[in-house]
Amino acid sequence: QIILCLASYKSLRNYKWDESTSLIDCVKEVFERQVSAPKKEDLLKPDILVLEKIENEISLEVGKQYESRPYPQWVDLGLPIKPVNISDMAREARLKLSDRSITEVKAPHILIAGCGTGKQSITTAATYASSKVLAIDLSLASLAYAKRKTHELGIKNIDHMQADILSLDKLEKTFDIIECVGVLHHMEDPMAGWKKLRNLLKPGGLMKIGLYSDFARKHIVQLREEIRASKVGVTDDAIKAFRHALIQANSEQYQKISLFDDFYCLNEFSDLLFNVKEHRFTLTQIQKCLEELDLTFCGFATNSVLQEYKNKNPKAEDCNDLSE
Repeated sequence: QIILCLASYKSLRNYKWDESTSLIDCVKEVFERQVSAPKKEDLLKPDILVLEKIENEISLEVGKQYESRPYPQWVDLGLPIKPVNISDMAREARLKLSDRSITEVKAPHILIAGCGTGKQSITTAATYASSKVLAIDLSLASLAYAKRKTHELGIKNIDHMQADILSLDKLEKTFDIIECVGVLHHMEDPMAGWKKLRNLLKPGGLMKIGLYSDFARKHIVQLREEIRASKVGVTDDAIKAFRHALIQANSEQYQKISLFDDFYCLNEFSDLLFNVKEHRFTLTQIQKCLEELDLTFCGFATNSVLQEYKNKNPKAEDCNDLSE
């Protein structure tokens, strides 16, 4: 019990006596996550491909953040029972395709731009039949986590590479599907990154993009401004102290933050409030981006959100209309 209490405050790997720990049953799982797994990841890092040296200042800062705090640190993942083809996916997601040539692709080449610790890349690789996935990220630590989980789950169709989206033209290849979720809004210039991805997309290809909502992040923005004004540090102790202050404060705004699952894990909490760079988008702004990129909006990825919108707006004619 004492060991488990210590593990709640600091990873067991950071104690000098971790190698001499007696692995009784109640400690084994925690020891695996905090000691054995990171050691496996260290062994995987030298074999991860590197596209080229990362030089963009913001990319370096973002990469540094995730190097020390890979996000998210997940354990289990519900994978599809059997893979599907693109045509089945498009039908189930109710995508409005202006060009249906993508549905004829039987062995898609897929780019996951900003794979983090691998949840998205592994899910995608398991979803599409006969697919070949390239998963890239700024953080070598995140890539090692992703590669370890890929091996553990027996996934064979993913290659991992450390790379900056801004340098992806060096790949000299194109993809049938590109997924970039939770990444562009952390770049210095999101459109610069989006244009790089657009240039890698095959004609008729599909692109899945996830961006921060300007409306949904309003209370997050207020807290980020408080953090900046108060000059809260980014060390583990400083972030924990700030989180403790939020818990103690009697504020509805702070209580909202505590409802996020990310609130209770240091890596996730850091990603939630302390990210180096953050941009947010309205639907109108997204529409303008699509027009500039000569892309056509096919639909939202989350049908449950669309259904909720329809329930609240039964007279809405087109849920995929991004204009106000």
